[in-house]
Amino acid sequence: MKIKLSFYYLFPILLSINLLFSCGRDNTIVENNNKKKDTTNTKASDEFKLLNSQLISDPNNAELYYSRAKLYFKKKYYDESLADMKQALKIDSSKASYYLTLSDLYFITNKTGNAKIALEKCILLDDKNTDAMLKLAELFLYVRKHEQSMKYINMALKVNQYNAKAYFMKGMNYKELKDTAKAISSMQTAVEQDQQYYNAYIQLGLLCANKRNPLAIQYYKNAIRIQANSAEAWYNLGIYYQDIQDWDNAIKTYTSLLQIDAHNKNANYNMGVINLLNFKKYDIAINHFSNAIKMEPNYVQAYYGRAICLQSKGNVKAAAVDFQKCLDINPKFENAEIALKAINNK
Repeated sequence: MKIKLSFYYLFPILLSINLLFSCGRDNTIVENNNKKKDTTNTKASDEFKLLNSQLISDPNNAELYYSRAKLYFKKKYYDESLADMKQALKIDSSKASYYLTLSDLYFITNKTGNAKIALEKCILLDDKNTDAMLKLAELFLYVRKHEQSMKYINMALKVNQYNAKAYFMKGMNYKELKDTAKAISSMQTAVEQDQQYYNAYIQLGLLCANKRNPLAIQYYKNAIRIQANSAEAWYNLGIYYQDIQDWDNAIKTYTSLLQIDAHNKNANYNMGVINLLNFKKYDIAINHFSNAIKMEPNYVQAYYGRAICLQSKGNVKAAAVDFQKCLDINPKFENAEIALKAINNK
């Protein structure tokens, strides 16, 4: 068994429809927010001190609230950031950039209905704001409203026909719609516009790998060129080699991955499988299965693989322990049950 991971460039959001937000908050926010959080980073602390001082002198300056909201957002103080954004908008509701930042806050706090409203207001104020258009496209993609997603993508492309992210988002829509040819074409256009587009190369690799197209290798290698320490890209490349039964390159790729991420349980497991089934290198396989178990104590497949290795080496007693562990984790693991019964009946 080999473990496959897939990549989706989507907002990690939950669906919730909150139709309105309130901008109401009086100027006591200046004093309250000064007290709420300590900032450990010296530079950030100095920036907060400066903004707080300026706000005390000029409490009706929307830009100061906006700047502090962005700083809070960067530090992951989302409640404080949202309070400052509401105050900025209470003072000045004419800035498209304010609504764009507000939408980010709503996205990250799972208030997607509010995020949608904020993005729509952003576009009303700035009908050439492609960032807002593509965020809306991504939101509609997430809820599988592909027609509306495409509408905002095409709006963005009318503003800028060379927008790489727009083509990427088109590709994601086509992928969801199972139109692989158009998905690949759109992703290829994305990397033509931006040759450093890591996520597009990953998607191209996945799309081609599903068709056993050897172009997957080059796309994954391009992703590695951009992010040399990407466990995702190295792992996907290893899976592709494993799927086409290029065992030597699979092992080389997983070895490179383990140099980056020694605790990658799935790479260790797959290395164990290859060494067990294809090369009969039981000691090496045992080592990899054991490493996978260290990372995931209930990794039932790794216990089973190690048990098979131990049994093949003649260490039946140790194999029985691992087969039993498989059944402790999953009492319905039929192969482990059969193997254990065979050992006990001898």
